[in-house]
Amino acid sequence: ITLLKNADRVKIACLAQLVNVIAPICTRTGGGAWKQTIYWPFQLASRYGRGTALRAVVNAPEYDCDDLEAVPEVDATATLDTDGSVSLFALNRSLTEPTQLSCDLRGFAGLARMEHTVLHHADVHAVNTEATPDVVRPMPGPGGTLENGKLEVTLPPLSWSLIRVTRA
Repeated sequence: ITLLKNADRVKIACLAQLVNVIAPICTRTGGGAWKQTIYWPFQLASRYGRGTALRAVVNAPEYDCDDLEAVPEVDATATLDTDGSVSLFALNRSLTEPTQLSCDLRGFAGLARMEHTVLHHADVHAVNTEATPDVVRPMPGPGGTLENGKLEVTLPPLSWSLIRVTRA
């Protein structure tokens, strides 16, 4: 989300550690490889965060933490692809509450289908391991509506979402 929000200045981005330590992919010498939870937002943003980065205006409840004040519970950005589809990337920071994301897409003609993919697990300490590589992975989201250019979708607590809105 941060990289896309700064696409006017950031022209290329790389992951410093691709394997092990703080990596999106872990391996074991002589063993297998598995994707960590942080792999998925990079993979989905790389696949669908194409075209023109859009400046999303987000109005959300705020909270204070030890280091910052007035942190929005929701962070989001969007892209417009050359085929006219819109990809929304959204993060719900709330520890306990789902939040309703509303988006006005009336300025984008012909959008008719919505698909919600969410990265979320009820156990905030859940991790992927070599033995259980798919504990935390993208899943179909809880659904939503797209009517007359108005999008409504629920973001689970502590979740990262991709909402794809495409032409019929």
